[in-house]
Amino acid sequence: MKKSIWYVMSLMLVAALLLSACGSKETETPAGEEATSTEPATLNLWHTIPTDTETFFNNELIPVFTEQHPECNIVVRNLGVEDPALIRTGLALPVDDPTRPHLWWIASSETGAYVEGDVLADVDSWLNENPEVKANIIPALLDLSSYEGKVWSIPWMTNNTAMWINVDAFEKAGVPIPSQNPEETWTWEEFAEAMKKVTETNEGMAGFLVTINTGWDFWTFHAWYAAAGGDTSGLPILDSAAAIKTVEFQQDLLEGGYAITSPTGWDAAPWYAQQVAVMANGPWNFPNLSTFTDFEFTVVPYPRDVRPAANLGGNQLFIGKTPTAAQEACAFAFAEYILTDDFQVAFQKQSGNLPVTLSAASNQEYTDHLAAYPFMAGFVNQTPFGVARLPIPLFNEVGNLFTPAWDAVMVNSADATETFTALQEEVAGILGQ
Repeated sequence: MKKSIWYVMSLMLVAALLLSACGSKETETPAGEEATSTEPATLNLWHTIPTDTETFFNNELIPVFTEQHPECNIVVRNLGVEDPALIRTGLALPVDDPTRPHLWWIASSETGAYVEGDVLADVDSWLNENPEVKANIIPALLDLSSYEGKVWSIPWMTNNTAMWINVDAFEKAGVPIPSQNPEETWTWEEFAEAMKKVTETNEGMAGFLVTINTGWDFWTFHAWYAAAGGDTSGLPILDSAAAIKTVEFQQDLLEGGYAITSPTGWDAAPWYAQQVAVMANGPWNFPNLSTFTDFEFTVVPYPRDVRPAANLGGNQLFIGKTPTAAQEACAFAFAEYILTDDFQVAFQKQSGNLPVTLSAASNQEYTDHLAAYPFMAGFVNQTPFGVARLPIPLFNEVGNLFTPAWDAVMVNSADATETFTALQEEVAGILGQ
């Protein structure tokens, strides 16, 4: 029988309360009296921004918001690892606990769990009351931020994975570099032929890196599955023709000797070491890619089959319910701030992620950035074709089932149809279908 995520959270509450017991409590205002404190309203922001970008965020961007809103005090906490359980534990605390998160950043796939837990502020109404802000968000990202017909979060940044290409290896093999236009880039057949030629021409190098043993695999699967014509109106149908075609396509590359599996999940090390010519990875690696000179490279979209597609990702700003109106006002002021061109351009240039607003994407400073680093177009051009992970409460549980099934096929040569038919039955079971 399905148990609510929030039931599990409640079991963690005692530990969370013990951890927070040492925190100071706010002074209560006597009944019938108005609070007259001039202290700024404090908001706890929990995140897992990478170290370099976090330093930039803390030193350059938070001070701008504080100067614009002296009535607000953002207390930043880096959780170290992006584990949804950490945030769920914090949200299990009473709404007026001073250690509870008020703002947090995490992937949109958590949305359904938060809606089920009734912990979110009314972002949908705020956007409808600020139509100019809403209209500026890239439409695909409003869809990413939505669940059951309402918008529940604010996109902070977006990303996807695309194909990193070792240009030197392609030129040696006489393989043309694919277009960065997703609608004109290589087909699956051209991709497979390229992997064969690159492998046969470049000694000690395989064509493609197939990742294994990580939840990342379910995310990247969405791009291949959608490109193969899979139904993206809900969860991928894992025993469908599109799903089986996707799995067998990469299995065939491995069995043909034109691909290798990753040693450590989604680590890019084999590509940097020239053990593979192509791998799928993301723009958050910009700090490394922008200074990389060991060989010539570029980035192009996923191969297209029935249609172009990419795995849309990124982290959202979730706004929790707050105990005071002043805190809620500060929370939405911060949401509006991260959607400004100044914030979006600065944060995305530094982090390598992609803008979430139409105005920032066309901002002259950002387009100059793309001109200076043309490989970034391989990511940017895919955004309109992005496929979001379905934000249902049990999405992570589905992903946990996917990983061993994927590995069984890629590592142990299990039959794709049998394995993924059984996987679909497991998924239907946990979803109560």
